[in-house]
Amino acid sequence: MEEKKNYPTDPFKNIIYGSLSLEQKFIFSGNMEYPFNVEAIGITRPDKDYFIARNRSDYIVIEYVVSGKGTLTVNGNDFVLEAGDVYILPAESTHSYRADENDPYRKLWCNFYSDTFEKIMADYRLNGRYVFHAPECEEDFVRLVELATFGSRLNDNEWAHVAGVLMGVLNKIAAHEYRPAGSRATAARAKELLDGGLFSNLTVEDVTKQLFVSKTILTREFRSMYGTSPYRYYLDKKLSQAKLMLHNSNLSVKEISDKLCFSDEHYFSGLFKRKVGVSPSDFRKMLR
Repeated sequence: MEEKKNYPTDPFKNIIYGSLSLEQKFIFSGNMEYPFNVEAIGITRPDKDYFIARNRSDYIVIEYVVSGKGTLTVNGNDFVLEAGDVYILPAESTHSYRADENDPYRKLWCNFYSDTFEKIMADYRLNGRYVFHAPECEEDFVRLVELATFGSRLNDNEWAHVAGVLMGVLNKIAAHEYRPAGSRATAARAKELLDGGLFSNLTVEDVTKQLFVSKTILTREFRSMYGTSPYRYYLDKKLSQAKLMLHNSNLSVKEISDKLCFSDEHYFSGLFKRKVGVSPSDFRKMLR
């Protein structure tokens, strides 16, 4: 049974919360007619006294557990949360979540309004499910924080990128429910090889040899399924992995460059700044 405490409440009386002192929150005001309207994006750092409960959520809550543990109750269902878990709490739900007292979690999160998102969850047959173990989604949540941090540099139209990231999370979760066949299986297998080769000098030619297909066929099928070429996908994944390492480790920029098998630190730093907009060192400072 939950210990009763005198938590502060919001003006609408539908939320109580514990310590939020270690939480960083970016608040937005947008157009409620837009299919994805962000209320807030944030980072919750480890805090044993962190706790939130909503009698009726006004918006969708989606969160990713980076490290540590926590617990969740939503519409009468109880869950234990651990690193790599994504949980999605629908609008109108009654829920509460808290950090584990001995190993409080660190998490990245987004609160948003979207009938579209909930309809697509239903189409994917994910409605009524709340917790998914999907460590591959961490890069998406880092991207959300990145977008929130650079918000002053973005115009309104570019905030559509947030919707793209959220849909990417949903697609990754839904992908676990399906098994591609035929040419889609070739593209999916290539993606697995590329995902598993981030810390090597894997080439597209290496992938074609392992799959016994030509580069032309692989590129065509991969682009058809994922909307980009295998090479561009591989490079983008390496940069996403670099972001995670800058976020979650104390490795130097050179060490990260070496581990990801870039030719040298200067090439890596230059590429990172061209693609992300800031240097690796500045990106690390942004998320700390």
